[in-house]
Amino acid sequence: MSSRSARQQGALASWNDERGFGFITVDGPSSANGAGSTGRGNRTGESVFAHISAFPRRDARPAPGERVSFTVETTNDGKTRARNIRYLSASGRPIRARKSRPGTMSYVVLATFAIAISIVTAIGALPWLFAALYLVMSVITYASYATDKKAAQTRQWRVTESALLGLGLFGGWPGAIVAQQRLRHKTQKPMFRQAFWGTVVLNILVFAILTTALREPVIELFRLIVTATAP
Repeated sequence: MSSRSARQQGALASWNDERGFGFITVDGPSSANGAGSTGRGNRTGESVFAHISAFPRRDARPAPGERVSFTVETTNDGKTRARNIRYLSASGRPIRARKSRPGTMSYVVLATFAIAISIVTAIGALPWLFAALYLVMSVITYASYATDKKAAQTRQWRVTESALLGLGLFGGWPGAIVAQQRLRHKTQKPMFRQAFWGTVVLNILVFAILTTALREPVIELFRLIVTATAP
């Protein structure tokens, strides 16, 4: 990959919040720092691909019409994309984006679950294979998030959101939390976040049933349902 040193300015012409990318219409060669910047800029009116990962963190999502400055990077396959994006005021001055709060609550949930599963495994309430399953699924899920982020940056085939949610539902959500925070991926899309935490709650509910006194009543209820519906 190669990048151009000159910062350019433009406006966000379009934004697909579902997929986390849009296009910036370039004003022409420009430098956010004034004189002294070198490099060849894009032509006025040209559109440059911009992924959410190139924007600074803030509470609000990018919106069409916002003024930004950026550098341009050329990928190995010859495509260009915006990097190091900064929001600009109407006068063209950089705006310091208010950083969103880190995922403290996500890590609290993760740490609490890790302690809980360690305790119930140690006292024999849960076979160690379950803990191993969570670990293996978490590694697979983390790798899937990393693959999806790389695919998003290079505009390749993506890992579907349903696949990511499914991996989390079947025990990979601890790895998903780590991936979301470390890779800064899938952390700002409200619909995905709601669905993700729904899978976490469902998985923890099943875990609680298997490791508490609820296990026998639930198993018996399941047997009654199967018997009642059997031909």
